[in-house]
Amino acid sequence: MVSLRLSVSGVLACLFVATLGGACGSSPHGSNFHGGDDMDASAGDGSLTDGPSLLGDGPSFLGDALGGDGAGVFDVEPSTLQTITVTAGQTTPTVPYAATLDGNPIGAGWTVDRGDLASIGAGPSPQGTLHPTGTTGGLVNVIAGYGGKTLQRPVFIQLTASQNGSNANATGEGPQIATTVPQLGSGGGIGGVGGEGLGGPVTDPATVTALSNPTSNGSAQGLAYLYPYDQTVFPRGLLAPLIQWTSSIGSADAIAISLQTTSGSFSYTGTFSAPPILTQTGGSFIRMPIPQDVWAMATGTAGGVTPNNKPDQLVLSLVVAKGGVGYGPITETWTVAPALLEGTVYYNSYGTQLVKNSLDSDFNGNEYGAAVLGIDQGATGPVVVAGPASPPGAGTGCRVCHVVSSDGSTLIAQHGNNYAETSAYDLKNGNAENALANYDSTFGWAGLSADGSLAFTNAGDLAASDPVSQLYAFPPAAAGAKPIATTGIPANLKAGTPAFSPDTKHIAFDFLSGTLGAFTGNGTQLLALDFDGTSTFSNPRVLATMTGGMRAGFPSFFPTDDAVAFHYQLVNSNHLLNTWHGAEAQIWWSDLATGTASNLYALNGLTAGGASSYLPTGPTNHAKDTVLSYEPTVNPVSSGGYIWVIFTSRRLYGSVATTDPWQSDPRNYDATKVANATCKKLWVAAIDLNAKAGTDPSHPAFYLPGQELLAGNARGFWALAPCKADGMSCTAGDQCCNGYCEPSADGGLVCSNTPPNANCSQVGDKCTTAASCCDTTNQCVNGYCAVSTAQ
Repeated sequence: MVSLRLSVSGVLACLFVATLGGACGSSPHGSNFHGGDDMDASAGDGSLTDGPSLLGDGPSFLGDALGGDGAGVFDVEPSTLQTITVTAGQTTPTVPYAATLDGNPIGAGWTVDRGDLASIGAGPSPQGTLHPTGTTGGLVNVIAGYGGKTLQRPVFIQLTASQNGSNANATGEGPQIATTVPQLGSGGGIGGVGGEGLGGPVTDPATVTALSNPTSNGSAQGLAYLYPYDQTVFPRGLLAPLIQWTSSIGSADAIAISLQTTSGSFSYTGTFSAPPILTQTGGSFIRMPIPQDVWAMATGTAGGVTPNNKPDQLVLSLVVAKGGVGYGPITETWTVAPALLEGTVYYNSYGTQLVKNSLDSDFNGNEYGAAVLGIDQGATGPVVVAGPASPPGAGTGCRVCHVVSSDGSTLIAQHGNNYAETSAYDLKNGNAENALANYDSTFGWAGLSADGSLAFTNAGDLAASDPVSQLYAFPPAAAGAKPIATTGIPANLKAGTPAFSPDTKHIAFDFLSGTLGAFTGNGTQLLALDFDGTSTFSNPRVLATMTGGMRAGFPSFFPTDDAVAFHYQLVNSNHLLNTWHGAEAQIWWSDLATGTASNLYALNGLTAGGASSYLPTGPTNHAKDTVLSYEPTVNPVSSGGYIWVIFTSRRLYGSVATTDPWQSDPRNYDATKVANATCKKLWVAAIDLNAKAGTDPSHPAFYLPGQELLAGNARGFWALAPCKADGMSCTAGDQCCNGYCEPSADGGLVCSNTPPNANCSQVGDKCTTAASCCDTTNQCVNGYCAVSTAQ
């Protein structure tokens, strides 16, 4: 699930046809770009690339494909790096190129390696002119081919943009402009992130001057960011975040925000007065989202290849104006992973406004909802997946505690009116419900295999009764199905919150009781076992041992299948791995090879080594937010060099959700008011791929856009969308049932069962080992080539 990668077959086809006198498309789509990581680029010295990462087997592969005996000196001018500045939305200036053989013009074929940045006519022609798209900045290589030879020439595009006030006609900005007060609390809030939306233009000359020439750095006024956090790693494709700040000056008159990449590939400045909706609410101007179109340009550019091969980070600056005085700027630096996070997040919502099915009434005496909701990538709000409406007080439609298979095919949810009852949901077929009527107290919190065909049952703690753990084919028969006879599992095993690895070759669980080899369960150990995929478990090993009455649970495997993130329970009233009644927990990780358990300090809101908290404390009882993180689950696919973990937290969400961290039960407060938005929300953090055991490979987390703003949200599963058959459109191979996403005859991208020209696999395509990947620095993660962030 990653973005912007070069298709070998697309470039070969384009250059080969051009050399023979044909043509192929020169639009961004014709360049055959699709899901994958940005590729390395050479310095433009006449070689194709400095390694195999750009095009499969390198120069000899392209040369053989293009034919010819290679006689004569093939040259393309200019040969040095060209730098151009482009205004967003424009396609000028252009860069002309000329191809010669022994100094004489020749008809070369032309293409580019970044169709999102620029396009060029395919030829054959002695000249090629590069036209920027005006939507993305960064380094693009012009590639020319003739007589079996290819040359590439680099162009660095510096994209610039500016605005004064919101633009309802700009792509994505419309949903960020609030027009009615009810919009503020509906679904995921304005723009899917809450707040009051974009502000208007700044017209007062004194205020304009204050924003452009601040006279105070803001330190005396305590000007600081509340959200996002400095050093956050963001993926591409997210809804724009809500910038939130605090200071003693109160409501701002206007703000100036700027976004700039460290390489200069993108720069933006926007000035805004207060959002118009504040005249109706009487609220303060203390937050505003980044305009969605600007966020797309900024994140589409940042994280790309640069001329000096240094990381291209994104820097946010904020200046606040009040009474003709400018304060700031204050800055933060973020990393953007060259990847899209796609799929659906399935999570439990207690107090959802989308359905009414509760057993009892809320604070206002009305029926409320409890259901499993889903957020599709890019959506500004969730939809109900499991939990139909039911008559007041019946509670028959309430669906709560749930698990999801990593392939996104199967969901199990418990019935809120009787937790012993469970239903299975076919997420591939309209979320069809299958009530498991004859299996009470069996499948609540079970561990599902990656494809949902096996369920390892949960025992103790969160189960509706106190059974032992067994393996079942899933879903079971309507009645009378027996557990699978297994080897390596004692008859008295009680495994809490079990979870399979994405390759289904391992399982991890809270070892409550039983005997496995030299280990005896007493609820203090997190264990892992190997699994043969059918019935045999072996090789028990400890992932974490807890002391002092602490507990470990909710393990979730990394997509590398060799480590887990888990919930480390610190304090609660009954030690049942819960998220309420004063429960305190953090997210830790451990590897299968050494069993070294380590705190994910940055994810939990702590500086290096846990020395101090970087989280804001807010006005209400949030001094302990670093120990209010629970229930991690990991995206089954690595993207952009990172592993992505989603978790529940009761931390402050800037100035949007600031209530007492334990306020989340709609029976105890008015959950229909935006001012009462509960802090129980879903957050996401990046973890470096290939982390060393015993280190903290995590980064500060970001708020998950699109989740319901007013409800208490928990237990998110980021599942893949159902795979696509050959011939269906795609953006990356991991979307396809047969593992490859390749160009079709009409220049589009479709699922396939073979790599291009039966060659190596690009990032996002199917692999068996790292040797299958075109880029030798890639690794094969959960069956797909992935870029590495080895420490």
